[in-house]
This record gives sequence, structure tokens and C-alpha cells, in this order.
Amino acid sequence: FITRACYISIFAFFFCFSQTKALFSVFIFNSPSVQHSKKPLDNYEKVLLFLHTTIIANYRHCTNIQIHRCGRRFEQQTVYAIQKGPKGYMWFLTHDGIDRYNGKEFKPYKLMDGDEEVNSMMNLNWLYVDSKGTIWEIGKKGRVFRYDTKHDRFVLVYKLPESEVKGRPTPISYGFVDANSVIWLCNEDALYLYDSNTQKVTFIQNEIGERITDIAQIDSTHFFIGTDIGIHYAELANNTLTLSPCNQLDTLKIQINELYYHKPSHKVFIGTFQRGIFTYDLNEHKVMHIPSGLMDVSINCIRAYNNNEILIATDGAGVYKMNTDTYESIPYIVADYNRYNSMNGNTINDIYIDSEQRIWMANYPIGITVRNNRYADYQWIKHSIGNKQSLINDQVNAIIEDHDGDLWFATNNGISLYYSKTKQWHSFLSSFDTASHSKTISSSHCAKWSPASSGRRI
Repeated sequence: FITRACYISIFAFFFCFSQTKALFSVFIFNSPSVQHSKKPLDNYEKVLLFLHTTIIANYRHCTNIQIHRCGRRFEQQTVYAIQKGPKGYMWFLTHDGIDRYNGKEFKPYKLMDGDEEVNSMMNLNWLYVDSKGTIWEIGKKGRVFRYDTKHDRFVLVYKLPESEVKGRPTPISYGFVDANSVIWLCNEDALYLYDSNTQKVTFIQNEIGERITDIAQIDSTHFFIGTDIGIHYAELANNTLTLSPCNQLDTLKIQINELYYHKPSHKVFIGTFQRGIFTYDLNEHKVMHIPSGLMDVSINCIRAYNNNEILIATDGAGVYKMNTDTYESIPYIVADYNRYNSMNGNTINDIYIDSEQRIWMANYPIGITVRNNRYADYQWIKHSIGNKQSLINDQVNAIIEDHDGDLWFATNNGISLYYSKTKQWHSFLSSFDTASHSKTISSSHCAKWSPASSGRRI
């Protein structure tokens, strides 16, 4: 029996799972007042909630919450790169191969060179999707794999001649796929250009004479090339790489980790090894060192967030957000080990931002972390063993809020009452009670009810 005078709203959520176990957890959101009957609650009252499931056995589903870790699939794996394929699937390059995520489950792919499985850090390094939607994997051993959509597997399409590999543990310092679907295999001596359209390979002498670490393409023929000691501007035409002098860049003697060309601003953002962020303005032909607070941190990845903001993934400082016009930068996504729904690591190897503005992060050593800004922040409430100031049981069947703003949780082990003003917990009718389960609750609350109490009035 529930009286309308109490203005109690009852929300019951029941879930049934087969083939997997689930832990039911409760999340509380701040929200405007909600009408439970013809008369609304007080304006400041807090309303509820939804019941979220956290899979604890063979967890394979990513849900749309603000910060989410994509389960145990990647717990023991380092994720190097993230891409999104033409069918909308997410692809992850790890030290064990490649995984595809279709929104419901992961599918692993092995990379094979004949009878040899390719699964080491020297073979699995870069993942690309070219302008035609073809997925490519490149390794430092000089192997190039292409995803065969017809047979749903990765096939080896090219590898360096044995004479080039012999005596070199990692003959390739950087692999790149340009806008013309040409695969670059680079080292300090040469560039091997594999044209995926003709399956022909062109050998070009590395006129730079430095170990190439990153490449940013500006147009169909012009590139910025980063090395372990600087950055250069070059043109590739008729299978010839020609360096163009640039006084501003040629004097910049730093180790380059990442180059990103931001087309709307016509600027190249330069991520370094423990020297922070630089930018080269192609309109004014000027280099500037940006005071971003990242001087002692290596830059792993730079991606466009929108037309005037970029995200900067670091090796130890999480993700920064920077305005491309003012260069104002702030820590945007950083680890918070005191909260369940926050980042759980600050080493970010790669970032992918999808069409819904979800930020997919290769978070070492956690695996894949997804941030979704469409959802508000929340508090995770769960049972703590031996702690009376916690939810009595994690399986929650119904929740109500009374007219005092206090919350009642009907669980599989009794009822928990949360006093919103004092932030204190009190439980009834649980197996932990030593006294009789027949209790009288003296309170100003009118009727308190939950399905777990078998319809009784408390």
C-alpha cells in the first residue's frame, strides 16, 4: 500500500541474463525534479537512477557511460593503435594480433607469415585505414598485412627482402600509409614504397640520413618528416623524395615523436620526447614552442577533437586538450584512482574519436578506455564487505525516493536506507541482522515500500 501523500516514486528494473554472470550496481545522477504524481517534489530533490550491469565473467560489451573500460579482453595486452573500419567496426592492434569489436563482441585475428605467427612488439606496430577503407598493419620487421574482407582475415602482401632484414632486429623505424594508398617503410638509409594499387615497390635513398620517426602529409605530394633529431619538409614526386629548405624547421634539433597537420588552422603540431609541444604555422612560416605544461612528458599521439581543438595523448600525464588558435591547454582526461568511473592510467598510446564524439583510448596497461561526454558523471554505489556504511547487497531490485529526499534500496539481502543529508546508511531485514527481522521504524516518512519486502508496509 502506498499513499499519494508521500509522493513516492517507484522505479523497478529487472534484468535477466543467460550465459553470463552480472553484478548489479546502482548509479545516482543529479537531475531536475521529476513529477511522481500530479504534485511535484521539492525543487532540490534528487532523483534516481538507472540500474547498470557490469559483466564479471567473459565481459565483452562496451556500454555508453562516461568512462568505460572494455573488459578483460585486453587486461594482459598492450594496445598500440585504434582505428575504425568502413563498416563501423573498431579495430585494435595489440601485441597478440588484431581485435575487431562490432559493438557486441570481440573477434581476434592472427597475423600469419606462412606457418609463422606474427605476434611480437617487433612485428605489430602500426594500424591504418587508407582512403579506400582498406585496413593495413605494418611491423618494424618490414611486413605489411592487408585485411581481406572476402575471407575475413589478414594476408601478408609484402615483406622486406631477407638481405635487408638480416642483422637488423628492427629494420623499419616507421611505417606509414599516405593518401595515395602507398605504404612507406622507412629507416635511416632508405625508404621502401609499396604501391597498393600496382603492388610494385620503389626503393628511394633516404637523403635525410636520419632515423625517421613520424610523417604528416599536407597534400598529395608534400610531407613533414620527423626524425630522432629534427623535422624536415619534403616533396615526393615521380618516385623521388626532394627536401625543401626551411630555416625555421631545420634549426629545430629535437626528437620527434608525433606530427599532426591540423587542416582548419593550417598548422603542424609537433609532439616531442620530453620537450613539450611545438607548432609550425604554414601561413606565417613560424615555429613556436607552446607552454603547455608538458615539458617533461613524451607525446604519443595528437588528434583533432573539433575545428579548433586537439587532444594530446601523453606517456604519463593522460590526455590534454588544446585550443589551436590560443594554444590554451588543460588536463582533459587524467587518472583518478579514487573513483570507479574514472580513468585508471595516464599512459595513452593512441586515441580515436568517432562520429559520436566518443574518445577511444589505448590506455596502458588497462587496455581500451572509452569516454563519452553525452552522459553525466555519476557515483558508483556498491556493497563493501564488513562496512555497515554501504549498500547491503549489490543486487538491487527496486529503488524509491521519499519526500525527505532519502533513498530506499530493495536488494536480495534486505533493504538499505540512504540518508541524503547526513550521507549515512541504515539497513533492515538483512542476513547480517542478529535481532529479529520484525522491526518498527520510527520516522517522519509516510510509507516506505519495496518489492523485496513482499508488499509489507514498514
